[in-house]
Amino acid sequence: MNGRIKDYFSFESIRDRNGEIVCYHITMIGTVEADGVARIRTDLGTEQDKKMAFGRLTVRGLDKKIAVLLRETGSRVWYHSWSEEDGSVDIISYTARDWRADEAYGFNEGDRVLVEGRAYIRDNTANPEKLPELSVTATGMFLLGRKRRQSFNSGLIPQK
Repeated sequence: MNGRIKDYFSFESIRDRNGEIVCYHITMIGTVEADGVARIRTDLGTEQDKKMAFGRLTVRGLDKKIAVLLRETGSRVWYHSWSEEDGSVDIISYTARDWRADEAYGFNEGDRVLVEGRAYIRDNTANPEKLPELSVTATGMFLLGRKRRQSFNSGLIPQK
């Protein structure tokens, strides 16, 4: 695991006057991996003129924080793994509407991104035995950094 890159995950439960949980607000910082680059649909809504992006963010090393929310909501993330060399890897789905969809669609593989928004629990109709999936409906997204491109000559070794 790369020690320089720090991912982030936090959540806050929003409650009504009676103390009942209304929703969860999530903030996460991670990396857009190859399978997480956003896809966009532009044919949604009653007039088929609305757009929505669907992407995934990879968050490393925060499985304990994420597990607390998953236990509380009785849900799962899109993908979770753990290994000795990489630690924990959680891939969390997110959606973005309208102009935010354009932002999400502009993120590339390797980009460091902050996504914040409301938790959404999606039932798994294809396999009801699986837990429902937690995803984030983005209310804010920020590009924190882009992956540096390797120069064509970066692999060359100087001659003596």
